[in-house]
Amino acid sequence: MPAFIYGYIWKVSARGQILICLLSAVLIPVGTVPLDLQRRMVDTALGDKNLTLLLWLGALYLAAILAQQSLKYALNLGRGWIVEDVTRLLRRAIHGRDGKDGKTRNGATDDPGTAVSMAASESEDIAGFVGDSISVPLVQGGTILFTFGYLAWVDWRIASLAALIYTPHYFIVRAVQQAINRLARGHAKVVRRIGHELVAVNKRRHGTRRFNGLVDVAYALRMKIYRRKFALTYLGNFLDAMGPLIVLVVGGWFVIQGQTEVSTLVVFISGVQRIADPWDQLINFYRTAQIAQTKYLLFMQTLDGDAFPPHRKR
Repeated sequence: MPAFIYGYIWKVSARGQILICLLSAVLIPVGTVPLDLQRRMVDTALGDKNLTLLLWLGALYLAAILAQQSLKYALNLGRGWIVEDVTRLLRRAIHGRDGKDGKTRNGATDDPGTAVSMAASESEDIAGFVGDSISVPLVQGGTILFTFGYLAWVDWRIASLAALIYTPHYFIVRAVQQAINRLARGHAKVVRRIGHELVAVNKRRHGTRRFNGLVDVAYALRMKIYRRKFALTYLGNFLDAMGPLIVLVVGGWFVIQGQTEVSTLVVFISGVQRIADPWDQLINFYRTAQIAQTKYLLFMQTLDGDAFPPHRKR
């Protein structure tokens, strides 16, 4: 297994990722079509009181929505296929460490608790990221860039202000995520120990105190992760709510001064709301990517026999 998760992603799912890239390349520009149609419906059709043009633009709007949702369906289906395929590969890799005589080749997965944790939750977590690894940053990042580009073309002043709203969020997330990564690695190790102790307790019929202690440690680590994770969510939701407010105040001032049109303000409110969800998903992807790399390294090291030494028999 390559040292970095993206090397592994390309190795096991290159064909599927290329297909996802092609679908994304079509989906991204289609997503900006409704914004321009909204502006034309307000400016041209309503301004000229042209009912025929309004109906035609409405039909084009509906077609754009149907095309966008159809492409998203195909994209999600492709992601699901990649996730399940990689999950199967990882689970077979764990099982493949067993020799024909039933003994492990290098002692890396001779702990039943570790093997079960790897085959169950860890494989699915890593595979879930593989499915999103290319499509999420491509689609969400592309949507943000295309939307901001269109808004800047309409009115660069309001677009620049909207960009400033989200910029600090990235730097805060980057700082907090480093702490979450350390906690996530510690939690994964503790969960593996819990699996080992659970098997050992069933065999020995004692050792409950050690098992309960590990459960308490896992609980404490998870609560620390939750506090940091939901603080970032709180900040993201606050910025999402501030975006339309700032656009209304500043854009409304421009309208009152006669420096822009009402239709421009309508487009910006819709555009900022369209940016909010992709931005949140992009931030969540960054956090997920950091944790996935941590879990992937632990997974790889365990298969190689470097993460944990074999447990001694008591």
